[in-house]
Amino acid sequence: MEIRLLNEQQADQIYRSYMVQDFPPSELKPFASVQGLMRRGLYEPLALYEDGALAAYAWLVVLPGCPGALLDYFAVLPERRGGGVGTRALQALAGHYAPSRQTLIIECEHPACAPDPAAARRRVGFYLRAGARPTAMESLLFGVRYQIYALPCGGAESDADIRADLETLYRTMVPEPYYRGNVVFFGG
Repeated sequence: MEIRLLNEQQADQIYRSYMVQDFPPSELKPFASVQGLMRRGLYEPLALYEDGALAAYAWLVVLPGCPGALLDYFAVLPERRGGGVGTRALQALAGHYAPSRQTLIIECEHPACAPDPAAARRRVGFYLRAGARPTAMESLLFGVRYQIYALPCGGAESDADIRADLETLYRTMVPEPYYRGNVVFFGG
């Protein structure tokens, strides 16, 4: 699987063509926020190609010196779903980040609170089958409850380390006063 880093124009195209359909509005950042993070060097929107065609996309929050990277958005194109593309894409991402990161941190909407609990359970099952492990952490981000999973790439981090990474990543992404009360972590 080929992984390409997107520029702002390419990222905007993926956002408008796919993300607005693949993610509920409550989970989708405004593209201007993504651009700001990209310009600060904190965000990597990636496109994953298989057999020369776009198959999936993964957008990650990355910080220099932080061993974890946050898988902010991940989706397989609708026509490519169900054939193992997602698992291959996650394995390619883990390999891509192995030289510089220990863990890809994954947030999954908690099935007990999701508008579609069955879909949330399927997402959790997918990440587990792809090699992610559950952590003892949850988060409440802008009113949406998430379970936290870890996909090892270059090593393994403890839940406490992953929590520290998440707090660092979110404090960099979300300025005060928005962080306080809108970004809450439990456990770990």
